Amino acid sequence: MKKKLIMLSLFLAGFGYTQAQSMGDLTKAAGSAAASQATSSAVKSFDVAGISNQVMGLLSPSLKLTEAQKPAVNSLVNEILNKKKSILPSSLTDKAGYASKMTGLRNLFPSKMKGIVNATQYASLLGIMPKSASSASVLTQMLY
Repeated sequence: MKKKLIMLSLFLAGFGYTQAQSMGDLTKAAGSAAASQATSSAVKSFDVAGISNQVMGLLSPSLKLTEAQKPAVNSLVNEILNKKKSILPSSLTDKAGYASKMTGLRNLFPSKMKGIVNATQYASLLGIMPKSASSASVLTQMLY
């Protein structure tokens, strides 16, 4: 009789252990699914066209862009925004990698603009570039 109780106890302990492991796996899976869903939601809500229009609405008058410059600047703005959208999913999973890639985009934008605009316009651009993510500028949405 004692052997049966011991065997039953071991069986129940083993069963309880495996159930606890399964719950841990389920919890991890639910957590990663929630993070994946949050990332997916952030990417879907990142409106490239809308932000691009706002950025161009700021840059055109501020830099006094010519009609010839506008398509090139618009193309660059869309390129930067699309690159940001492609790396946005890593903002929750790889914060350091995301920050590094965004720093690259922040440096890429003025360097490419330098080839599109003249010296006076470039100086104006540097004056309106956001210094941090807390800036109220529409450029912040693109560069941070």
